[in-house]
Amino acid sequence: MISHLKIRDFALLESLDLDLKSGLAVFTGESGSGKSLVFDSIASLFGGRCSTANIRTGKDKYSLQAIVNLKEHPMAKEYLQNQGFQYEGDEIILTKELFKDGKARVKIGDSLASTSHLREFGKHIAEVHSQNEQLFLLEKSHQLEFLDRFAHLESLKAKVKLSLQNFRHWKEKLNHFDDTLAESKKKLEILNFEIEEIENVSPKDGEDESLMQEERFLANGEKLAENYRYLLEELTDKENAILKVFPSMLHAVEKISQLLPEKMPLREEWEDVYDRLKNLKSTIREEEEELFFSPDRLDMVQTRLQILNKLKKKFGSSIPEILNQLEQKKVELEKWTLSASDRDFLSQKYDQALLELKELVFQLSRARRNALSSFEEEVQKELNDLGMEGAKLQVVLRWEENPEGEVDEGSKLYFISETGLDQVEFYFSANVGEKPRPLRKVASGGELSRIMLGLRSALGKFSPAPQILILDEIDTGLGGEAATSLASKLKKLSKSSQILLITHTQQIAAVADEHIRIEKYAENGRTYAISKGLTFEERKRELARMIGGKQVTQGVMKAATELLQKKAV
Repeated sequence: MISHLKIRDFALLESLDLDLKSGLAVFTGESGSGKSLVFDSIASLFGGRCSTANIRTGKDKYSLQAIVNLKEHPMAKEYLQNQGFQYEGDEIILTKELFKDGKARVKIGDSLASTSHLREFGKHIAEVHSQNEQLFLLEKSHQLEFLDRFAHLESLKAKVKLSLQNFRHWKEKLNHFDDTLAESKKKLEILNFEIEEIENVSPKDGEDESLMQEERFLANGEKLAENYRYLLEELTDKENAILKVFPSMLHAVEKISQLLPEKMPLREEWEDVYDRLKNLKSTIREEEEELFFSPDRLDMVQTRLQILNKLKKKFGSSIPEILNQLEQKKVELEKWTLSASDRDFLSQKYDQALLELKELVFQLSRARRNALSSFEEEVQKELNDLGMEGAKLQVVLRWEENPEGEVDEGSKLYFISETGLDQVEFYFSANVGEKPRPLRKVASGGELSRIMLGLRSALGKFSPAPQILILDEIDTGLGGEAATSLASKLKKLSKSSQILLITHTQQIAAVADEHIRIEKYAENGRTYAISKGLTFEERKRELARMIGGKQVTQGVMKAATELLQKKAV
């Protein structure tokens, strides 16, 4: 329940503070006094529409605040906890400020919040039916909720929700597998091509270095052979080759050393040179014999090096890196190789989940259709009691056709949501002979409020009423027995809900637990609206005004007193 309401600079409401109690609180007053402004401010605090036009002239903002008691509403507490909003005890403070630039500042407790937070919180604790806020009953999800509660389908709906979650799990798994499979085919083509490319070349570690050395050798083979031949020719092959004339030279050195004994070391040096030249000749001869030059071999070596260099550009700067890439790609190839058995398993799970889901949603849909007639009859009785004898409420159930739906029926596909296959919409006709049309298009504010109350009464114990129920002029056009019946229903409903109600009907005002009058006055060129909680005597006078207008006679006052004393019910 709302225990306190604080309003600042909201149109005519410059400063208004209300302490509210549980039960039925009625707001009365002359037309245009500002009653609906109070309700608009409450609606705004529960996430309703707000407008800078409501900021009082000369002010920069309006400020709204409500203290809400959560003692009897665990779902609202759970929502606050899940969203991280802190509060102490069983009360939470809602604050909303709207500035001239259209920006709003919202707080839940001490934490900054958004208007959507207020709206979601409000769904757990309140229904607002004011001249500007008739959204609850017009939302198809809430219309479906009324029918389901009447038919006791909460348990079956919970099974559908769990089954849908299970189905979506396996659907996502299967879709992911198929997406991966499509990607896998492309990836496998690339990997197989690259692995084959490397394996066809079959590079060996160190091969490139050996080939480069051989290439250098083969590229200079002809020049090497020519120089080797020249060296051998000069050393030994030609007529005056060095090794051929060297013995004569040694003989001359021997003569010198005999004539000049001190030159003996010179002879030894010459002999050493001779030995070294003979060894050098043998080495050169061996190298010449080993020398091999083949243009074909050179072409083969160069071609192989080009192939290896191509691999290096693509897979790594060295052969060890290329070989490492080959192993990595083989591992990756194995990872991307998806087995058909994996898909068969997922497909089986998907089919089983869909079959179970379809059985449950068909069962849920049948249960709703079986409950339609009795639901419409019960609501019709309540509407008749509320003075809407000529009105008719019709419930239309249909399936939503969707090309991507999960259920196929009659060559069409239908979408499954957490509430099943059915889409519901209330159709309404206010007068006999008129064809029912969508409720959202034809019902007036007062009619919507009475329809909502009729639905609540029809559901009775099957659908707990919201903790806070806000009704703006639900009694428009009512009088006599219909107004008395409405008063009785409101009084009964107020035993489990806090009801805040604007009324022009004395029967309803008389049964209220709390009566608040909104008054408007002008002072110093400005207009103000204020609230006043009425005493018993003041309530009598207000009821008399509601009965007789400005002319309050003794008879009217007596009728008001009797009405208040017996509370009309």
